[in-house]
Amino acid sequence: MQVTETRSALVVGGASALIVNTENLRSLSAPVLDQLLRETPSVNVRQNSRGEMELSVRGSDSRQVAVMLDGVPLTLGWDHRTDPSLIPITGAEEVTIVRGLGSLLGGPNTLGGTISVSQASTLPAVGEARVWGGLGVDAKAAYLASAGASRTTALSGGRLTLRGGFAHRDRDGVALPSGASDPTTHDGLRTNSDLRETDAFASVRWKNAGGRSLGLTVTGFNAERGVPPEEHLAAPRLWRYPYSKRTVAALSGGTGVFGTPMGYATLDLSAGYNVGSQKIEAFSNRNYTTVTSAELGDERTSTARLHATHTLPRGAKLSAALTMADVRYTETLTPAGGVDYRQVLWSSAAEVEVPVGPRTTLAGGAALDKSDTPETGGREPAQPPLDDIGWRAGLVHDVNGTWRVHANASHRSRFPALRELYSGALNRFRPNPELKPESLLGVEAGVTFHRAIGPVPDASFQVTAFNHKLDDAVVRITLTNPTRFMRVNRDRIESTGLEVVSGFVFGTERDRSAWLTVDATIQRIGVFDQTANDAQRHAENNPEVRSAVTLGVPLAMQIRGLASARYTGAQYCLHAETGTELTLNAQTLGDVSVERSFSLVGHGPFRALRALLAIDNAANATVFDQCGLPQPGRTLRMMLTFR
Repeated sequence: MQVTETRSALVVGGASALIVNTENLRSLSAPVLDQLLRETPSVNVRQNSRGEMELSVRGSDSRQVAVMLDGVPLTLGWDHRTDPSLIPITGAEEVTIVRGLGSLLGGPNTLGGTISVSQASTLPAVGEARVWGGLGVDAKAAYLASAGASRTTALSGGRLTLRGGFAHRDRDGVALPSGASDPTTHDGLRTNSDLRETDAFASVRWKNAGGRSLGLTVTGFNAERGVPPEEHLAAPRLWRYPYSKRTVAALSGGTGVFGTPMGYATLDLSAGYNVGSQKIEAFSNRNYTTVTSAELGDERTSTARLHATHTLPRGAKLSAALTMADVRYTETLTPAGGVDYRQVLWSSAAEVEVPVGPRTTLAGGAALDKSDTPETGGREPAQPPLDDIGWRAGLVHDVNGTWRVHANASHRSRFPALRELYSGALNRFRPNPELKPESLLGVEAGVTFHRAIGPVPDASFQVTAFNHKLDDAVVRITLTNPTRFMRVNRDRIESTGLEVVSGFVFGTERDRSAWLTVDATIQRIGVFDQTANDAQRHAENNPEVRSAVTLGVPLAMQIRGLASARYTGAQYCLHAETGTELTLNAQTLGDVSVERSFSLVGHGPFRALRALLAIDNAANATVFDQCGLPQPGRTLRMMLTFR
């Protein structure tokens, strides 16, 4: 789909997917992952009470969505999820979002969707050098700056590409919308919503004409940030993160295609090391001056993956993967000493793709996943070893080059994270090492269309119907005497709905064409208490209707205007102090911007300059991520991007 120049709809193994090209994003010059996903259809992004951003696809929990960085699973760790607001994509070239289970080969705990960030999706020509950078400021004195460069040279019969860059973000806070309360707001900013973050990346990749490759990517960040308090509570979390650091290294190598006595094969090996540390401080009041307690966490996750393919008779292909993850975590609750936790996860999977005629492909496979927790921080009882078998079947049929239909069904489980099993979260939770795995059965079917229609030279849409059923869902309950939270396997969550992704280009001239995108997710989510005769209640923090409309039009003097509206339907949450259900009304958030691009060929290292002036949340609407946590209010910002 060439509509917005940033995304395309496709099908992966019978599952619907999108590819987002980061080069032409209109959000920021150096966005983090949650800012990109806020603008992406079918992915719900929200801030939680810990100050983290959570992801949801088709009514799922954030721990059921896998996030991969150059093949390294960032969501395998202490909590089995990652905060996308701290994942820089400064060096990323594209982001692939699979909204179902498109493959069993991604490793354990991959069941409700996959978001893959790639920093080596293209291979530039020999001698090509690129330089890029960006500057951004807003009316609240926030700013960001980024820069990067790449160079490709010939080496040992192949091409060697070196890339590197950095970004820095600084803000005193985000704007408070007009309808939100905050008794300690200052200069119109939400309390304790400041951020200081620096990230950097470097990569080296060699590849020859035969497909042999070797690459290394290292990326990391260091951030200090506040946690905005939940304004509907009398005693919200009063937390800050004095530091939150992470470094991810990904090493990969591949043989390319080679012959065997039975056909042709490929072999790829990758290893990742994900190390991070953070400190949480809890304060006595909203002045954030007196620390009452602190928690330190040090995490080390090592992963290894062996992936192989081999041709089969009649055009079929066999793929197999073996994945291992070793999670180690040291938790320190001052003034006590640190305690150690460890979890080891394994997954072995195989899939077969079989052509049935010239236009139809069938896919199917199975996986065996295992989990063990050899170190539990001294907490008893230790969880026994767990294992489960997953499976998947998919179909893709190309009707005539314009229409493509697909279907996919899968079943897989997610093992509880160390944090769910053993963490006390600064004495707010009671550990529960008896948690069982969650199991998800997902089914989807859809159609993708792409062709010219009369005066519209480029029209495309994808419509997908889905049904997800999650058994033994892990939920939070409230205990009394004393008041504590605890996670238990209690619910069955069923979500049924429809996803629509569409785009249209009007006009054949690139600089004078207009475009329109319309996206929607309409779902019905039922939460059934399996311990109370399937009593049904609303899903928390998960709107059943989300939609977006974006229009780009050419204006005078080669200026382009853009306007978008994002609708969030009604949603519900349980009051953490009273246990009553609260309703958050539907709201629409609108953004407007103007931009102009300038050619800089022959005027230094940059090829082009893009200038953008935007008003985010132009109506200053109050749209809640969850109870007491509104999205930012009206913000005027300016961005310059050099390439």
